[in-house]
Amino acid sequence: MSIRQVILGTDGAVHVETAADPEPPAPGRVLLAPVRLGICGSDVHVLDRRHPFVAPPVVTGHEGVARVLETGADVTACAPGDLVVVNPLVTCGICDVCRTGPANRCAHAKVLGFALPGLAQDRLVVDQRYCHRVPDGLDDGVAVLTEPLAVGWHAVARVRHDLGRVLIIGGGPVGLSVLAAVVARGATHVTLAEPVATKRELAKRLGADRVLTPDDTPEPVDTAFDCVAAAPTLATSGAATVPGGTLVCVGVPPGDTALPLARLQRWEIDVLGTGLYVGADLDAVLAHLSAGAPLVRELVTAAFPVERAADAFAATRDPDQIKVTITWP
Repeated sequence: MSIRQVILGTDGAVHVETAADPEPPAPGRVLLAPVRLGICGSDVHVLDRRHPFVAPPVVTGHEGVARVLETGADVTACAPGDLVVVNPLVTCGICDVCRTGPANRCAHAKVLGFALPGLAQDRLVVDQRYCHRVPDGLDDGVAVLTEPLAVGWHAVARVRHDLGRVLIIGGGPVGLSVLAAVVARGATHVTLAEPVATKRELAKRLGADRVLTPDDTPEPVDTAFDCVAAAPTLATSGAATVPGGTLVCVGVPPGDTALPLARLQRWEIDVLGTGLYVGADLDAVLAHLSAGAPLVRELVTAAFPVERAADAFAATRDPDQIKVTITWP
């Protein structure tokens, strides 16, 4: 018996190919069938050979909701029939960082869909510790947003002081996930800068008090989240952050990038990096979504069946799209 896999090819194209069916799950492991996957900007960067660490060919998929088909012995995290969100960050589990946390800093960590085959395959087996059960009543069209929202949730949790006035640069999925998190945490006033008008309008509906174009100059803020991580945006966010404030780099830069160090040093502005999330972030987002966040559903702007995976990736090129998803029957 064979399965289908969505592969980002060395030819710059998206292919649906067949592969061998996985073995039955061993003790502590879970056999899953994907229900819906989200396409991340980093997936597109891999396809375009613009990712700093990963190159094709890869089985894609790190944002996903799946149905549990079968469990091995000693599995307690989920049961057959459950809908789960998969944490794609596979850590070693034995190093000092994994034992004391946070595990997202594990030096041996690998991510599904990048260094490891991803979720975009008809069936796959994962360790139960990466399965986060979706609460009853929460459908896959919302649950698929858990992983990208967890990026924002974790980034905001890195700031230990009151957020106060907030600037978010970038209104794509990551920037909007940060927006959802700062609104949930009670920021005093939130400004979001984004070039695409439809994304600015959605940001206002999601709770932004003010939206700007990249040509506008933001007012001073206590906390800035740069979700682009380019030298010009880091200069803008650094200039907007008040003395003693915090600048959080959320976006993934293509490599080493300049920072406005003179201002950061003189005015004791803290600079924080943030990378991915931990399991508790995924659980917190699932609880938040389960409690009711109806506008978040608007982040999903397109859905394609797995047979049209290439069309799904092509759709991500449209700047009006936010989260394009791939669905399984």
